[in-house]
Amino acid sequence: MEWQDCTVKMEIDVPISVAYNCYLDREAIPRWMPFLSSVKILEDKPDLSRWSLKYKAFGQDLEFSWLARNMQPIPNQKIHWRSLEGLPNRGAVRFFPKGSSSCLVELTVSYEVPQLLSPVASALQPFLQNLLGRGLERFANYAKAYQPDSA
Repeated sequence: MEWQDCTVKMEIDVPISVAYNCYLDREAIPRWMPFLSSVKILEDKPDLSRWSLKYKAFGQDLEFSWLARNMQPIPNQKIHWRSLEGLPNRGAVRFFPKGSSSCLVELTVSYEVPQLLSPVASALQPFLQNLLGRGLERFANYAKAYQPDSA
């Protein structure tokens, strides 16, 4: 099986700390990446998360899940993970300042093409790029509306 990388980036009109804190809440990711049906941090092991993906594409209902290790983040710079079991993937979200009130968000997802999708592997790259790009657009709107809990 071969690995493919997909990277999308977008400038977002929020301070880097806001974008970083929004993405750091992994359980909120399905709010802007609707093809992810759920992300759950394991209560007894907060460095692990269980991800579920459901999407209809290429005439098939696709469903995959995986357990990921949430790698140590670098505050306001990088959030990254790698799967431990299930769908083989890894990825990173990087944050670059663009002044005091905006930042560049770069999302890279690397994945092993599942056997089921190998006949359409060449179509998968632009499809995934489009899907992730639309997700970043939704993330930009989510981050602009984000209000941290004031306790």
